[in-house]
Amino acid sequence: MQIYISQEYGVDVSEVADNEQELFEVLNYSRADTLMLSRYLKGSDNPRLLIERIRTARPEIRIVYLYGVADSETEKFIKYLISNNITDYYVGVNISSLVLRRLLFGGDTQSKVKMKDLFKKKAKTVWFKELDKAVITIYSNSSNGKSHLAWNMASAFEKRGYQTTLINIDRGYSANLYFGIDSMYYDLLDYLVAREEHQNILDCCYKKGNLNIITGRLGSEKTLSSEDFLKFLYFARSKSDIVIIDTYTGLYDTTYQAINNSNIDFIIFDCDLMHLHLNKLMLEKLDSIFIENKTYAIINNGEPVSASYKYIYKQISKMNTKFKAILPLSSCGSLGCDLMNTSKTPYEVDKCNSSFYLDMNNILDAINARGAESCTKRIFGRGGS
Repeated sequence: MQIYISQEYGVDVSEVADNEQELFEVLNYSRADTLMLSRYLKGSDNPRLLIERIRTARPEIRIVYLYGVADSETEKFIKYLISNNITDYYVGVNISSLVLRRLLFGGDTQSKVKMKDLFKKKAKTVWFKELDKAVITIYSNSSNGKSHLAWNMASAFEKRGYQTTLINIDRGYSANLYFGIDSMYYDLLDYLVAREEHQNILDCCYKKGNLNIITGRLGSEKTLSSEDFLKFLYFARSKSDIVIIDTYTGLYDTTYQAINNSNIDFIIFDCDLMHLHLNKLMLEKLDSIFIENKTYAIINNGEPVSASYKYIYKQISKMNTKFKAILPLSSCGSLGCDLMNTSKTPYEVDKCNSSFYLDMNNILDAINARGAESCTKRIFGRGGS
């Protein structure tokens, strides 16, 4: 659990205490704002007394409580937690990554504070954790720019010094059409799957600088199974800073697996009602798998000043489903077509001269990625109003 939490985007693990004495030593110097507390902490026979001591020592800290196996005292104790404003808790032995994410980030929606309010209250320090590792899933219910974003985003992360891997489960369209990958790499992928040598995938895939691309044959009806996809994802995560997953349109087993294993998601909208309604249907099917605090809505092919963009922005804002942010991505126009099969991307070529480049940088800024070295010009707040 500790390893998983430490890999979560936006989380810094300060310290792990094995017993009650160590816990209070950590609380004395740690700047952590959240404490994940186990009922079975050594040296702690009375959990209520322990919580009261923690509240006395650090009244501002948010407590996430893991109860373990339910017993005759469970119901009473949960009522006690709620009465003490501890609303993030879990009862059970086996805890999933989905539940962990909800426990870690669940409190944000109820107590979200605008940045300007932090400064009004004269907060001494505002901490930002620069993105160092992430699994990013790009999905939508229509063909409206997933591969286009994956193509440019992979290039952007690579240029910013990240060891990056793009896993293309969109039947090869992103990698084949845009990067111009030789068919040898598709054969290598099939070979590794057949021989169950998933651990060798990053040694045998297409490479461009710090970028690895795992992809299948163009237009092939043969897709990766969920089992093979997860094995490739495991080895890609272990050797990469950033893993980007370009999914096939709609909801498939691999799409569910991609969303379940990511900590940043981008769902792509377009400036028309058809794509809006298709994505609404998809989000309804996702149900509890969808997590607001890790999902960004991208409105593709539209300028924030246009009437169509403003209309779609308002429609998304009115949805029952909420997002961490709604961000624009202007079309790169004919430049995208001109650069196919050249191994170059619009993000690389059109530096500083277009709203597309600026929008890409704003998306990367939104997830706290490292800054772009080659262009200092930035704009903020293009998200409509």
